[in-house]
Amino acid sequence: GTTMAFRRQYVSLQLYEALMKKTKSKSEFSRVLTASMLNGDFCPKELSFDSSPYIKYKRQEFYQLQKLYEAVWGDVECFPLTGGKFSYEDTFGAPRTYGGDRVHEGTDLFGEKNISGYYPVLSMTDGTITNLGWLEKGGYRIGVTTDSGTYYYYAHLDSYANIQKGNRVKAGELLGYMGDTGYGEEGTKGKFDVHLHVGIYSYEEGREISVNPYYVLLYLENKKLKYAYS
Repeated sequence: GTTMAFRRQYVSLQLYEALMKKTKSKSEFSRVLTASMLNGDFCPKELSFDSSPYIKYKRQEFYQLQKLYEAVWGDVECFPLTGGKFSYEDTFGAPRTYGGDRVHEGTDLFGEKNISGYYPVLSMTDGTITNLGWLEKGGYRIGVTTDSGTYYYYAHLDSYANIQKGNRVKAGELLGYMGDTGYGEEGTKGKFDVHLHVGIYSYEEGREISVNPYYVLLYLENKKLKYAYS
């Protein structure tokens, strides 16, 4: 089964850059990443190109992991915010108490200005809008599902762009504006600082698995758009 080590998605920038230089396709990227993760106990310091031992002894697990890594890393193209400098930390798995004891299943991004409706929120991927509307914990949120089946969740928006559920979106397309909505009935604002919560969910044998967006976002820092288009 998938372990917490997989869910943490630890891929250093150095490892990512080496992967991009040494591999020529999404499938090769995910194959080498899977071998490297298994060889490095999910915290690899170097690339591993030989996957034959894992395929020989754990064929099903290897191909399952390869498919999951390709689904998470193969679709992302764009940093989800534009218009300023943003800060975020690796808080995946940290405790949360609103609505009962739970853990944080994403990454929170903050801008220099604590102003609702100021920063544009962009889609990190191509995909289809599969959720749109209010959630008590997430406020005004958008869910985008990629063609590979990975679900990208954007929460606490102040407002939406001119989009509807079922629309196709492109990576970099304007989804709405960062806000501070949530933690109450529809329209509740101001219970916390303005920020964007990003969640990434993969699927293994029909089970939803939250994975850590932090290292994906670090990589996407180099892919910020200078503008948003609607």
